[in-house]
Amino acid sequence: MSPLLVAVLLAAEAPAVEVTAPPPTSERLVAPEVTAGFGFLGSSYASSGFRLGDPQLAPLVTARYLFGGFTTDAGVLLSLPLTPDGVGLAFTGSLRVGWTWRKWSLVGGAVMQWASGATPALQWLPTLKLSADFGSFGMTLGVLDELALLPAHLSFDLKQGRRRVSVGWVVPIGLVAGADLPLTERVGLRFHAFAFKAFQAEMAMVTVSGTFGGGR
Repeated sequence: MSPLLVAVLLAAEAPAVEVTAPPPTSERLVAPEVTAGFGFLGSSYASSGFRLGDPQLAPLVTARYLFGGFTTDAGVLLSLPLTPDGVGLAFTGSLRVGWTWRKWSLVGGAVMQWASGATPALQWLPTLKLSADFGSFGMTLGVLDELALLPAHLSFDLKQGRRRVSVGWVVPIGLVAGADLPLTERVGLRFHAFAFKAFQAEMAMVTVSGTFGGGR
């Protein structure tokens, strides 16, 4: 028998070697996302009680992107007064960076607020957001979160897939709530509302936004 034929027969009898692909990278707690929507904002200063004053239309856009675990999130909000004798035009922008793990996400940065007629007209504020996942529910702790509209809040999420309902406490007296409703695999609607009283400042806001991308 020729050496070539022997080699062919041995190769045919050799067991096949199964090549398996490496396991996929673990999913992160948050994903890239863009949101755009409109809100109705009311803010006022009062000595007692709770009232809605100085109504404003508030278009807003937010974006989040991940480079591996490195996370950036940014947002802009324009406050357009609806009454001539109320507050003036205002603009808010924020930029935060941080890291996202499979069960945790932490971002921090700065918020820039400009308001016509205010003294000073321009101010900078720090902002921080910590999110955690515990399976069927999650938790979010924010300080000057939501473009610095919320002084501090602790919220809890109930989720099923991309559907999510959240409710939380705003410091010192207030509530925040929200819901995500997916329409397609990558597109959805987000409903968000809060109301709080902090010393003599009062604020309430309701927003409806379209979401494009990931979740949370």
